[in-house]
Amino acid sequence: MALNIYKYLPNLSIFVAIVLLVVYGIFFSAADWSLFQEQFFNFEKMQGRYHIFISPLILILKISFFSCFWATLIGFIMAVVRNFNNIFLNRFITAYVVLFRSIPAMVLVVLVYFALPYVGLNLISTSSVIASLSLLFSAYTTEIFRSGINSVDRFQLDAANALGMGSMQSMRWVILPQALRIIIPPLTSVLIDILKTTSIAYVVGVPELIARARQMEGVIGSVTPLIFVSFLYFIIILPVVLFSSRLEKRSRRWSKS
Repeated sequence: MALNIYKYLPNLSIFVAIVLLVVYGIFFSAADWSLFQEQFFNFEKMQGRYHIFISPLILILKISFFSCFWATLIGFIMAVVRNFNNIFLNRFITAYVVLFRSIPAMVLVVLVYFALPYVGLNLISTSSVIASLSLLFSAYTTEIFRSGINSVDRFQLDAANALGMGSMQSMRWVILPQALRIIIPPLTSVLIDILKTTSIAYVVGVPELIARARQMEGVIGSVTPLIFVSFLYFIIILPVVLFSSRLEKRSRRWSKS
């Protein structure tokens, strides 16, 4: 019985700390809660304006989907190619990964949108954001796929070769099915990061959620639209986070078995 009590002590401590903080804030601090509510939770001023967020919401989902698709595809291809140990290609892929993991997302979006027209490649703002996020996060997915592939015991690859399988067949039937158990949880985390990073699209004029919230903030004189947009992001991301946690637990069971 004592062991069960100790198991729940951390969560209980957090709950008690939150309750004490709320009690202090309500009864013992000099906070002006009416002014706080007016500035951050004044949803009355937003009545009749919620439809403005429908189009930006669909747009960020579109950007997230295509960015996730291309980042995953590029990362997968480069990780597989890197596994074939071609010196020239390995150096190129290593340089690619180091480069794009070192560039801030906002800087890359601005460079792609404003610099590419000088070399004859004109992208609309939405396409430039998709291209930037795909390049940026493909550097991370490459490392995730590479780690998953390298986690498979080399003896299994030797056994596949002994059975007459070629490199591609070994990769398809032996390595990848086992690597996916390790790849899926961190890959899901990267996809969540892509969804959150779409908020920087406003820097190149994409009418996404943050841009719309900032515009409405100036109209109603309250930060409430940003709070509402944060809630929308929470609703979108929460199922993905729960799904990722479930996959992580399942992958641990697979690893033990």
